[in-house]
Amino acid sequence: MRARFPGDLHAPANARVFVTKRLDTIVGSDRTALGDDIVLIVSELVTNSVRAGAATIDLQVHADAERVDVRVTDDAAGWPTARAAGVHDQGGRGLSIIEHLADSWSTTAHDPGKTVTATWFRRRK
Repeated sequence: MRARFPGDLHAPANARVFVTKRLDTIVGSDRTALGDDIVLIVSELVTNSVRAGAATIDLQVHADAERVDVRVTDDAAGWPTARAAGVHDQGGRGLSIIEHLADSWSTTAHDPGKTVTATWFRRRK
């Protein structure tokens, strides 16, 4: 599933609504913590794109039996880098949250912009 959002202050909320409405398709009827993690990471990645000055933000979510991938592509300059936020910092925790919640994440450069991908591997029972 895919969606495109203008890089404005409404983009994070619109992306959360888009993903939340489709959680059954993404994670199945068993809405485990994975669904909450996906919504949070979508919000963090889209917020980062807005803060970086993106004009357009593309969101793609792909789920199959083995994995779930969330991809956020923007046309903004800059490169996402995880940092240690201080106790009083109002920002700077997004990528640390992603590192903690996703099984892996990566960034791919484009001209202009980049794609940040967060991946979860489905555990076999």
